[in-house]
Amino acid sequence: MSASIDNEKSAYVDNNETVIAVATVFEQGGDVSEDAKNRVLDVINAEDDYSEAQYKKLTRKIDLILMPLLMLTYGLQYSDKVSLSSGVVFGLKTDTHLVGQEYGLLTVWFYLAYCVAQLPMAWAMQRLPLGRTMAVCVFLWGGAVMCLGACNTYAQLSVVRAILGWFEAVVTPGFALIVISWYKRSEATSRQMTYFAMNAMFSIVFGVVIYFIALAQQKHGGLAAWRVINLFLGGLTVLDGILLFIFLGTPEQVWWLSAEQKRAARARVVSNGTGGGEQHPWKKEQVYECFRDRQYWHALFNSVATQTANGALGTFNVLVFQSFGFTALESILYGLPATAIGFLMVIFSSWSVSKYPKTRFPLAIFFLLLAFAVLLFVGLAPASTNKWTKWGVFSFYWASSTPVFLMWSIIPVNTAGRTKKSFLGGSIFVVYCGGAITGSLIFLPSDAPHYLHGLTACAVLYGVCVVNMVFWWKYYVSENQKREAAFIASGMSLEEREYLNKVAGESDLTDRQNPHFRYHC
Repeated sequence: MSASIDNEKSAYVDNNETVIAVATVFEQGGDVSEDAKNRVLDVINAEDDYSEAQYKKLTRKIDLILMPLLMLTYGLQYSDKVSLSSGVVFGLKTDTHLVGQEYGLLTVWFYLAYCVAQLPMAWAMQRLPLGRTMAVCVFLWGGAVMCLGACNTYAQLSVVRAILGWFEAVVTPGFALIVISWYKRSEATSRQMTYFAMNAMFSIVFGVVIYFIALAQQKHGGLAAWRVINLFLGGLTVLDGILLFIFLGTPEQVWWLSAEQKRAARARVVSNGTGGGEQHPWKKEQVYECFRDRQYWHALFNSVATQTANGALGTFNVLVFQSFGFTALESILYGLPATAIGFLMVIFSSWSVSKYPKTRFPLAIFFLLLAFAVLLFVGLAPASTNKWTKWGVFSFYWASSTPVFLMWSIIPVNTAGRTKKSFLGGSIFVVYCGGAITGSLIFLPSDAPHYLHGLTACAVLYGVCVVNMVFWWKYYVSENQKREAAFIASGMSLEEREYLNKVAGESDLTDRQNPHFRYHC
């Protein structure tokens, strides 16, 4: 293998210093410790120690334990987040004496805390055991949701919403690290899209539950429906946090695998070339690399633009349904088909990308264009338009969420380097929060009942996202072509390239440092 590395150096030394960095792992006198080299070699060599049948059996066990937890947690974080929009139609504003923009500002405080927490929590999840850190955060956020049910003033709601935002900040970036620690790149998107789909699924389940809670409260009185909703969701989230503390972690951290199974679980994903969610020192050079990486800026722009629109719709969709002429209860009930459609869109996209990986960007662009058309129609429809026509068209507004999930799920599979993954993921959700804060202010009370300006602004944002998506896609294709041409010119064998890609991933090199890395697109 040393001869092949020498050949690789001579072919690339003038224009690709990252290959030298990869080769250094196996050279005497390199800056990598003997223990680290032995660990890398053991993981790489272990890949061939297990049969395909053993890997399939292990994967089934991983799915059986991890996926229900990820799905439950992700569904709860969405339900907890939107409980505010449901509560507003069941007396929250009246009971807590909210006036003017105070209701919209509750979303601002949530996302402001969510934003500020991103990078500190990304650092914490890299320096502390990933599973335990996330579990504690989920437990504390469940407690915060329960406290919402006891609030009586705007000040109390603001403080609790900020606490809620801080602890929810770990979920999406943390789960991305969990998934890439356990699953192959070809498997990661389907797992992520499955728990992303719980946004829609739990919205359906949550919608049915709160409908009957509100109905019972209207008939029998007692504690206000919005308070009961938050106490119920908060208690369920606390229980979920306890389950995560028991079961969640990277392969090295969990108790429910034997030592041999842990070795097999790590070896199974070594070909990813991305590393996993292990504890690592924080590397400033990987942070600096993000700012020089075009995918970083495409991802940030996509996140802020889509979330500005989605944040507005997530907060005000019930009120938009009401604007068609439905009552508060009817708005909840007739909003359920929209979430069912959203669920099917996400599941279909998950299946499509898993079976046909190159459909990711075309699907994302199609759904953005669909959302663009839906919002323009509803916003510009004459007042005389039949309410059921507007209801039928607006029921497809969930199309806007599918591209978000498709692109969030590409980040962990297209980013290598532990610090780079953490910083890129954290940065995405910093700007995501900025978008959500801005979005919560798009729908103004003066715009009611038709919300023309808010719906039109959201449609324009989706149109701009399509342009960004096209250039993002083009960047990945171009980068892969350049790397493939350099590989062919080097005369290296495919086996050697795959070997060095594994070495780079296990040595915590980034996707830009590793010329053997290929982007999924």
